Amino acid sequence: MGNRRGRRPRRQKPPKTVVNPDEDFYYYWLMLVSFCVLYNLWTLIVRQSLPELQALAPGTWFALDCSTDFIFFLDILVQFRTGYLEQGLMVYNTRKLAGHYFKSKFFYLDLFALLPLDLLQLSLGSNPMLRFLRFLKLYRIYNFYYMVESRTVYPNFWRVINLIHILLLLAHWFGCFYYLLSEAESFRGDWAYPHRPGEYATLTRKYLGSVYWSTLTLTTIGDLPTPETNAEVAIDLENPENREKSGENNNEIDEKDKVDEENEENKVDDLDKKRSFRVSDEG
Repeated sequence: MGNRRGRRPRRQKPPKTVVNPDEDFYYYWLMLVSFCVLYNLWTLIVRQSLPELQALAPGTWFALDCSTDFIFFLDILVQFRTGYLEQGLMVYNTRKLAGHYFKSKFFYLDLFALLPLDLLQLSLGSNPMLRFLRFLKLYRIYNFYYMVESRTVYPNFWRVINLIHILLLLAHWFGCFYYLLSEAESFRGDWAYPHRPGEYATLTRKYLGSVYWSTLTLTTIGDLPTPETNAEVAIDLENPENREKSGENNNEIDEKDKVDEENEENKVDDLDKKRSFRVSDEG
């Protein structure tokens, strides 16, 4: 009896169905979800701007789209069972976990991300960008980014890799927008993509040429043709460097106007002084 009374109560182990956010499973799960989000970020816009890429393997694209959607659905189930800290202690109660996720904004983001808008393609035709709601899962990439940053022994290297990836993604999107705009303008003018038969009409050349142009624009190197239409001017102004230059020009104009106003005021003062001097002499 004495031994039984002296025994300490055993510490309750967390249920196997509950995910600890500090364990490796959650780390690799976030990695998988992040890859699915990146798949949508990289492929949807290029498949929309270059329909021949979509037409190369429509069955493969459909299978990949369905696979990522299935992963996103499983991610909802995982988050319903992911532990969280409450007053410094990890919560493992399944009801509390479900309520915590259900009351968060991420639950609604995940629901909206899975809305099947891409089914409209059955009547509208191929439009991969109808899956744009999948971009709402972007917050999972941020979760993975900070988890890796807290685990790695080279955080600065990890930040540099992510910065390079963001720049490449921007060039990718900007190049696709450039080609879409050129197509909307019927490939007219020197600013638009040179839509000519031969090597310029190949899928690889279209993509690389558009990304090359976007890289030149984003880095402001090389002499680019002057935009001719309002849409071309608008996309050209989206470049931060161009906005900065236009802002500098506006500042220069404002400074010029101020200098001119000061000169005019000085002239008026001089005339007043001369008049007062003449009046005093006559008196």
